[in-house]
This record gives sequence, C-alpha cells and structure tokens, in this order.
Amino acid sequence: MARIVLDPDDVNQGVSVTLTDGSVIELGTASRAQVGRIARQLARYHAVYADAYRAPDVQTAEKLHRGELTLAQVAPLHQAVARRHQALKDEPGRGADDIDPTALLDDHRWTTGSGAVKRIGELTPSHRGNLLGWLERHSDALEAAARTQLSDDERARVRPASPWVAGTPLYRALQAQQSATDATELAKDEARQVARRIAFETTGRWPTD
Repeated sequence: MARIVLDPDDVNQGVSVTLTDGSVIELGTASRAQVGRIARQLARYHAVYADAYRAPDVQTAEKLHRGELTLAQVAPLHQAVARRHQALKDEPGRGADDIDPTALLDDHRWTTGSGAVKRIGELTPSHRGNLLGWLERHSDALEAAARTQLSDDERARVRPASPWVAGTPLYRALQAQQSATDATELAKDEARQVARRIAFETTGRWPTD
C-alpha cells in the first residue's frame, strides 16, 4: 500500500493529499480508511505540521503559540479531515473494508469512529473491550485485506495467532492495556457508561465523547 506523502505544506490547504505512487486522495470523497490514515499521520507528525502552518494573522499565531488555539481548529487540512469524518458519521457503521490495514500495525494509536486519534492508553476499558470484540468478529476480512494491501515486511509484524487479528500489534497492545486495567479505572468507566445511558434516555442521542 502506498504511503501518504507527509508534505508539511499540506497543512495550509484542505483539498487533497498525495500518495507516494502519485495517486491523489480527494478529502471531500475520501473513505473511512483513507481519512483514518490521514488523521493518524497528522497526529503522529503534529509538531512538523505545527511548524509548517502559516497563521493568517499575528493574533492567530500568538494564540497557537500560547496554546489558546490548536492546530486542529485553524489548519485547513485538519478541518477538512474533521468535516469528512463528520459526513461519514451518518453512513452505516464501520465494516472491515473501512479500516486501513496499516492501522492494525500501530500499537500506540487508534482512530475512533468520530475521527479522533487517541493513544491506546486513553481509550476507556469499555471502548477497548468493544474494539477487541470488533476486531475478532472481522478477523477473516481484515486478514484478507492485509494479504493484498500490506507489504511482506508489514505482514511479518503480525504474529501467528488464532484468530489471525490477535497477532497484530494493535490487538496485542489493546489486550495488554486491558489486562492492566485496575479497579479504579473500571469503576470510573462504569460510572461514565451510566451517565451516557442517562444522556441517551434524556436526549435520544448517544454522547460523542
């Protein structure tokens, strides 16, 4: 699978990104998998993009420097990715085809359905548990995608396991974090789930956080 070209200047536009094979991803029509890849790249190389961003005015630049604004709030590329994620939220839930197989090799970050890039340790126990179950249910489809879209070196990073997905760096990191969950974290997560259910019963919509 061709890599995304991390041209730092891209942060100043919100139209497209280019892959190393020369193909172009138009952000307005990008798939979930493509948008997830871009979001992970933006998070991983945040400092590079922050240095490259050209603030439209001095006031904005100063607010960025003081931490009063984030790059995601002002950079056109970040905003375009967020808009596409929002548009995709109204479409049917994630399937195996919506996941970029390279995400299975990342043992540090996961892109949520809302487009947020979070570290594995930042996910709640319930989120990690649901994600582990989702990966297991889609293991065969994910393995098929990895066979055709990952390089030999990338596939070599997956350990032999049953189901197949259990050998991926992502699954192993999630499982290790889940095993290390303590009683305090579980109690906080349970309270959060209760609050979410109350919010849903009150408003008819699940909270997005």
